[in-house]
Amino acid sequence: MSKSIAIILLPGFALTSFSLTVEAFSVANLLSEKDIYHCTVYSGSDNPKKMSVISSNNIPIQTTKHISEFESADIICLCAYQGASRYYNDALNFLLKKHYRSGKKLASLSSGSFIFAKAGLLAKTACTVTAEQEDIFRELYPKVTLQESLYTVSEQIFTCRGGTTALDLMMYLIGMDNGTELTEQISLRFQSDRIRTLAEINKSNQYLKLRLKAPMLGAAVEIMEANIEEPYSIERLSEMIGSSVRHLEQLFKKHLKVTPNKYYLNIRLQRVLKLVEETSLPLSEVANACGFSSHSYMGQCFRKKYGDHPSAFRKRVLTQDL
Repeated sequence: MSKSIAIILLPGFALTSFSLTVEAFSVANLLSEKDIYHCTVYSGSDNPKKMSVISSNNIPIQTTKHISEFESADIICLCAYQGASRYYNDALNFLLKKHYRSGKKLASLSSGSFIFAKAGLLAKTACTVTAEQEDIFRELYPKVTLQESLYTVSEQIFTCRGGTTALDLMMYLIGMDNGTELTEQISLRFQSDRIRTLAEINKSNQYLKLRLKAPMLGAAVEIMEANIEEPYSIERLSEMIGSSVRHLEQLFKKHLKVTPNKYYLNIRLQRVLKLVEETSLPLSEVANACGFSSHSYMGQCFRKKYGDHPSAFRKRVLTQDL
């Protein structure tokens, strides 16, 4: 049985996010050789008779229906960008609340988090918005937790940073329904179109697999890898993803068999190893680049993990290259 996807376009929506969302579900159907998803595009315009919605780059998209004709869907994907912080529509607000109360899923493409927040749907969950809108969002909704990650997931609400991260979010939703084998096939299809480099696809798939184990686990690892030079404390990291320290520790021990602190340290030491192997940077600069208070402390940690001091390791590598 196919799942129904309602894609609601608001004036000034992001065309990239919309296109990638439609393509992700279309490719999932193609590779599955059956219609596992059925998409309907709705206009969120104030005028029920206006079926064409203009994107942020002034490209008009013809929709199938207006939100006044909305009946039901398994997932609502709300596509908004320009003017999202100011947008309000009573009919849309009512529709989103009703959908949420029915226990169904809501996804934000780019800046739909503003609309969800106005509807009071983010009181118990974190969210993500585009990078340039984070300050505005914090001013308007200081009690809502913002995650510094490609996308944020909870039981019912899913949000992303816009642009190509809409693809990451759709891959997560498709993976929840069909497993990672199909999402890996979809990734390869998009790689052939050069939307992602192989390294980007591999990293995206890593985060996807972690999030399918536990959403907060994937978010935590993504933030760790993006903050090597000035690492966050585990307390701050937990706060950023809307978790308690204890719960985050339980997730890491259950799924990765290690504490968050140890995992974070290993990520930083992997970066040390790469810089020692591939550059001639002084060890003091390597330490600074990898978040260590001194190169002597870095050396102790490095020796414990790799069995030798960074300087000896580098010397051995140089000798092998001769």
